[in-house]
Amino acid sequence: MESSQLSEPEIKSVEALEKAGIPFIRLTHPAAYTMELCRGIGAEYGARHCKNLFLANKHGTRFFLYLTDPDKPYRTSEVSRRLGSTRLSFGAAEQLSLVLGARQGAVSVMALTNECARENNRKGVLTVAVDEAILSWERLCVHPNTDTATLVITPKDLIRFLEYYGIGYVIVGS
Repeated sequence: MESSQLSEPEIKSVEALEKAGIPFIRLTHPAAYTMELCRGIGAEYGARHCKNLFLANKHGTRFFLYLTDPDKPYRTSEVSRRLGSTRLSFGAAEQLSLVLGARQGAVSVMALTNECARENNRKGVLTVAVDEAILSWERLCVHPNTDTATLVITPKDLIRFLEYYGIGYVIVGS
């Protein structure tokens, strides 16, 4: 894809997918910074946005990027138990910026194109957790580090992306 067509935040995401040989469809749209605004984007391709939760333990020493079904309720105690952590809460905007290099409203797995996110993953500070439910979807949508565009990929290619870049992850059962 011609990088002159991309916004600055998108370039790393698109280049990372291209380097890994992962096909994608790029969609542009008005800012979609909530799950409600994301509904319907990508539907013509059989795709849905997964909910991306940035979670922190009580002490702010371990963080999780949890990709899950947007229709699935978030229950702190249940998710904390499944991830083997003390009680989790939503990470603060400053933590999100420091750990993932992302901003609220544009959080997605593509934040792992940021060096700080990959480094925090390597150090065990950041765990990527993928809800097994989204692995059965035909296609999923991810923000490419901006909320005005969406990339459509398959769940299989999501896992390929993580593995290609050596990003540690866990699959979380329902």
